[in-house]
Amino acid sequence: MSKIITIPKDLVKKGELVLISRESYEKLLRLQEKRKWEEKDTDEAIKVFEVEEKEKKLIEINSLADID
Repeated sequence: MSKIITIPKDLVKKGELVLISRESYEKLLRLQEKRKWEEKDTDEAIKVFEVEEKEKKLIEINSLADID
């Protein structure tokens, strides 16, 4: 005999429902957390770039031999 699952009406009103395995759900959560860290790192790198560019600390090189 199959099990009957009741879905509360307030969940159905919020949009479509998707059923996935717990393993897939946990993987999705890990990927979302990783993305947040990557976005934070990128935002920080952009801020550092903008500050150093404004302070004329950046140099332009044409090859690795130009690096002191």
